[in-house]
Amino acid sequence: MRYLVLLLLFISSTCISEETTRPHIAVSAAHWKAFTNIDDSGIYYELIDAVYDEYDIKYQTSTYPRALNQFKANNADIAVGVYQHELPDAHYANWILDTDLPIHIFYRADETLPETEKVNFKGKKVAWRAGYGFSKFFPDLDASYSLDNIEAGFTLLVNKRIDYVLDYEENFVENYRGRIHHQVIREGEKLYLAFRNSVKGRKLAAQFDRKMSELRENGTLAHIYGEHYSRSELASFSDEMPLDDFSSQ
Repeated sequence: MRYLVLLLLFISSTCISEETTRPHIAVSAAHWKAFTNIDDSGIYYELIDAVYDEYDIKYQTSTYPRALNQFKANNADIAVGVYQHELPDAHYANWILDTDLPIHIFYRADETLPETEKVNFKGKKVAWRAGYGFSKFFPDLDASYSLDNIEAGFTLLVNKRIDYVLDYEENFVENYRGRIHHQVIREGEKLYLAFRNSVKGRKLAAQFDRKMSELRENGTLAHIYGEHYSRSELASFSDEMPLDDFSSQ
């Protein structure tokens, strides 16, 4: 019995030692349904698990502004799904994470919207969810409002407190169908993983580039992204493509 106890203690201590020697990374992201879920599931998290399978990964899922702030405060090694202009001091891999969904403009059903390329925001009250960097894409905005949630924006819209809401089609609330119309106003931009501009961050970015090529070649990327794969533009992405000017080397 004594030898059995000693053997069990040895095995247990070995397992604990192996666990504690695994390198750690902290990942911050906004909660995007099907992509970054609160329970650590979703397309982007599944991808990160596959790329960094030798790491002990801590996912921090909250709001978009908080995810950016966690990264800026050095509380995350990776920020998920960002535009490069939002974190210009970060380090970026060559590979993109995804191509964002098109931005939709939501307006009251009793309004007539001109062709989207001719929409003039001068004198209009436009709202979108907190942390979304849409102002960069629409420089003629006079008044923009920050929303805690999209339904609050739709309520303001139907009550004529604001003129337009900008968001993604998948976030449309069915209760407003018939009262609110929407259409594409801007095609999706490239989304990235942002890495810390440090030795560790550059190492993680290099591993992302290396593994993304492998995962595309063996069909894993197509499997993970499923119906979103064609939209993501990962299938045609050239890993020799130069980085945007926002990246910091």
